Amino acid sequence: MAAGAAATWSGLRIAAMPDGVAACLTTGHEQAKGGSFVYGTAFYRPPDPPASQRRAMLRSIAETYKFNTVRIFTSWAYCNPVPDRFDFGEVEELMGYCDELGLKVLMGVMLEDAPYWLESAHPETRFVNAGDRAYHLGGAGNNVSAGAPGLCLDWQSVREAAAKYIRAMTKVVSAHSSLYAYDCWNEPCIVPTGFQFSGTEINIKESSYCYCQRTIDAFRSWLQRRYGTLSGLCEVWARKYPSWSMIDPPRELGTFPDWVDWRRFMIDRSTEEMRFRVEQVRAEDPHCLLESHFGVQVAVDASVATLGVNPWRMAEMLGTVGLSYVYVRTEAQGPIHRGVARLELTRCQAGEKPFWLTELAGGAAGGSLFHGRKMRVQDIRLWNWLAVACGAKGLLYWTYTPATRTAEAGGFSLVAADGSPTERVQEAADDHRLIQAHWDVIEHYKPRIDVAILFDQDSDLMTFAVSGNSDVAANSFRGYYKALWCCDLWADFIEPRNLGRREYKVIIVPWHLILKKEVSEQLRHYVEAGGTLVIESGFGMFNENASYNAVIPPYGLDDTFGYREGESYSLPESNAPLREDTIADSDRVYTDCHMTFTLPIDVTIKPRILLTPVTAMSGASVIAKYESTPVATRKTLGRGQVFYIGTNLGASIEAGDPGGVELMRSILSPVVQPEVTADKVRPRLIVGTDRSLLVIVNESPRSEHASINLPGRYRRGLDLYTSREYSLEANSIEVVVPDESVSVLRLE
Repeated sequence: MAAGAAATWSGLRIAAMPDGVAACLTTGHEQAKGGSFVYGTAFYRPPDPPASQRRAMLRSIAETYKFNTVRIFTSWAYCNPVPDRFDFGEVEELMGYCDELGLKVLMGVMLEDAPYWLESAHPETRFVNAGDRAYHLGGAGNNVSAGAPGLCLDWQSVREAAAKYIRAMTKVVSAHSSLYAYDCWNEPCIVPTGFQFSGTEINIKESSYCYCQRTIDAFRSWLQRRYGTLSGLCEVWARKYPSWSMIDPPRELGTFPDWVDWRRFMIDRSTEEMRFRVEQVRAEDPHCLLESHFGVQVAVDASVATLGVNPWRMAEMLGTVGLSYVYVRTEAQGPIHRGVARLELTRCQAGEKPFWLTELAGGAAGGSLFHGRKMRVQDIRLWNWLAVACGAKGLLYWTYTPATRTAEAGGFSLVAADGSPTERVQEAADDHRLIQAHWDVIEHYKPRIDVAILFDQDSDLMTFAVSGNSDVAANSFRGYYKALWCCDLWADFIEPRNLGRREYKVIIVPWHLILKKEVSEQLRHYVEAGGTLVIESGFGMFNENASYNAVIPPYGLDDTFGYREGESYSLPESNAPLREDTIADSDRVYTDCHMTFTLPIDVTIKPRILLTPVTAMSGASVIAKYESTPVATRKTLGRGQVFYIGTNLGASIEAGDPGGVELMRSILSPVVQPEVTADKVRPRLIVGTDRSLLVIVNESPRSEHASINLPGRYRRGLDLYTSREYSLEANSIEVVVPDESVSVLRLE
């Protein structure tokens, strides 16, 4: 947007920014480089902690535990109780203490808690679900001052009030020396949809937003820009609308093109909301660091259809990007590789900018009577060093003291409710001291990446349109990442627009239902130039307009990549054998099938979701069969190779099939070698100029004695926690790693 010019968003006029503000949208991220590792805790949610304890607690944070940053979680409803009156007295008090103590402040920009006077004056601005029920403002589990979930920003009255609030708050806090960065959006998502979808139990009518008239009008305008003519839209959607005004967003699953477009629009809308927030901050503070952090991650956690955000697009407007993470130690939710995948996704979304673990649970998940398992000392240590190993340049806890009057009461906190210390906060302080002592190693470190995993938001949207959730896609991404984790390899999660920007030895494409022609061409060129490509069932099943393709894969890739899909068998989720006398021979594929590989290794894998027969074409080799039916191929193309696996291999791996990990290892190992390897534990090397750090992760519930293979340049190591010295013999080191924790060695 040109400086001084007005712009539109969702069909509404946005007041022009002062000259020069637009040019500053992403400046400030240099402040996150150099200096020190950003380390601290969320501290204030009005009115907690009590006013009488705040100064003493902040002094403990700064002087006893030596943290350098606190996060202030502001509330629009709390600080703007009546029109055009702002009360930032408590915020100013806190920032005065931080000025005095030398603490940096991450200041929250919260709009998910609108003031009640605004709802009363403009009830039409309430969020409306697909069943036409308006959402009245109320309480929220993370904010006692209520006003949740806010009001729809597609209405001019809400946007004007929000802009006034953000600018007034920014003007006040930017005058303080402690102000370090703005948290422009806490855990972005479609509000309130992103808070209501849970697992596979989804009620579209109840949980899909927003269907207010202003949002519907904005969707129609978006469609006009996308298709140009009504006839163009009708051709893609297979409709006969007499006018644009007849179009209503889909309110039930059933047809694909309208749902994919509806969610594309919502993602664009969320991106523009982030821009709106950024612009308001920049109008009063043109230079400070801008941050936002995601509550769950696309690909491995939830569908972009339910979240309604594309983190890569939002990150382009920010100086640093973060993640919220609650480590839940259960078999279903807590595998360590899944948390590391979230961290790597955040690193990739940040691009060349730094990233943070902005919210790490400081105590037990949940609150009130129903806590999850407590964060233990070894959990604090584990995620501190995993964040550093992934390349993070900051870490903050959620939270210092617990909430007192919400669903999070008693939960998540580093210290006890009265502020007294716990083992967790002592461990956090020790970890911070060691991290800062090795800032020379950490500051410029980035993991070495040879493998990419391709994610396309449209393919994810298609998965949701087909099934109502993204479980199939998420399990595939998780499984492939699990295989890479077990092979001691890092990964970049990339979008199609990133293809060709850097060289990868391997690209994995999990569950890619929508394939665009330009992407197919880029992948073909990648393989011809020497890359290894791994794809699976359903690759290119639909075109960009969400229409089923007659030939899979499309665009002539069947000949180029050497296979053509036949009709798939849709497998029951349990995939368990039944009694021999209860099933016909022709139906055994549904109950007790397997894939037998002969190349690149001999291994048997239990397929998941789909089993897809294929016809091998133009020089491809069949590498696996179900009984006598080909179900996987390999083809040499130019200087590279394509592996097609006729099932959802990632889901098989995630479900615990060891054969899938070994198959991926056999594909990867000839072309990609990890920097460090081990047998029973997962080592990760943080390479510095004069010295390096070795982080060794033990996922087992018991301590493990393991041998670590290292590059030849290292001669000795020192355990940072036990002070034990190690000598390397034949580029190997023997260590004992505590259960479900890490050992950290300084290598020289």
